[in-house]
Amino acid sequence: MKARKFFQTTKKRRKEANQMNNVATRVLRKAEMEKELQQLLSAEAGIRSDSYLLTFYFPMENLKRSDAEKHLKSNILDCLRKDGKITGMGKIHQKVVEAVLTKLGNTDDLGRGLAIFVEFHTGEDMKNDKAIEGVKIIPLHRKPEKEIYVGKTFDLDQLIWLSSSSAEALVVSLEREKSTYYVMEGRRLSLIKSIENEFIREKEQEYLEEYSPSPSSGAMYHGNASEKVSKAKEEENRRFLQKTASLIKNDEEIPKDVEYLVFYHSSSFSESIEKFQKEAKHLIPDAYPIFVQKTLNQEKQLQEEVEKLIDSESRRLRKEFLEMAQENFDKYVEGWTEVSKAANDRRIDTLFINPLERKRGYVLDRELVYTRAVKESREVRNVGPWIVRSVINNDGKVVVVDKELLQSEIAARLRY
Repeated sequence: MKARKFFQTTKKRRKEANQMNNVATRVLRKAEMEKELQQLLSAEAGIRSDSYLLTFYFPMENLKRSDAEKHLKSNILDCLRKDGKITGMGKIHQKVVEAVLTKLGNTDDLGRGLAIFVEFHTGEDMKNDKAIEGVKIIPLHRKPEKEIYVGKTFDLDQLIWLSSSSAEALVVSLEREKSTYYVMEGRRLSLIKSIENEFIREKEQEYLEEYSPSPSSGAMYHGNASEKVSKAKEEENRRFLQKTASLIKNDEEIPKDVEYLVFYHSSSFSESIEKFQKEAKHLIPDAYPIFVQKTLNQEKQLQEEVEKLIDSESRRLRKEFLEMAQENFDKYVEGWTEVSKAANDRRIDTLFINPLERKRGYVLDRELVYTRAVKESREVRNVGPWIVRSVINNDGKVVVVDKELLQSEIAARLRY
């Protein structure tokens, strides 16, 4: 069947995946995740009456591969033994575990967690070594919540939520000699690259200009060409900032789907940075730019500073966005039913959602979301991620809130 192709991985695709850098493929991974989702949904449509689908979200939690294998085996067997639909099928349970561990052995990067999907049969095929239809393991760039489920559908809610989430920030540390680029993702700061300032002239030339002899007396005066040197440094900084902007816009290794664009810059850029701040708003249009004049040489210290900064700014911005939306009463709705209707009509400009809230519901045609069953719809354990996916696919924005900010589980600012 055509749907079965979702479990097959060609050598070429595996090679390409192994070559991909965790950060460099941030945008590609997001597109790839949507492709994976569509394939999983197609597989569901072709499921047999004697088949079941297992979904397992497994956080790595800094586990070694050998320890991860032990935990996976234990959790899968425990889930299958307790499931009333497939109790007493020890041979099937063992085959599922073996298939997952074999696939895991061929997965190089385990990321921050795994999304595991298995289709297995309980009918005649179990007797002739065809019990396992296929296994898919997707390494995740963000840590999932541990969750395991067996049924007639895959539990795709977390996969959708994780693939719809942006990294927290692109962090740029600007010093006169170099610029260093990091991504803050899942509260973890990762180095992308470091670029030297190629526009700095040779130190000898700078010294000669600053301490050159006076043409009238032949005497050596300190600071004789200080103004010239100062202007030259400013020009070097300006050109270096231009290169920084070009890298952020055009370099494939630099992630673009981030919530914040944070610059830590040394005092040497104080003259040039003001104009650059205006340009920074257009480098990544969906990211909120923040500038801090501070030099942090230790990565650990930088991570702590960025976490505090983002926590403070995000709290303030989320509150502002929500208050602005609530002030325009005619274009503001709350509650799962009203927000679902608005999402289906593609009317949502900004979605406010608490990721800790869950709501069972239904999805039709892989896109439309309902809080009650409609003809040919599939039940899902949480409609929240499906609404998030719909909003993002229709160029809307998503703001994550908590109970303190929003008493309702979900709300939206409408386009019209």
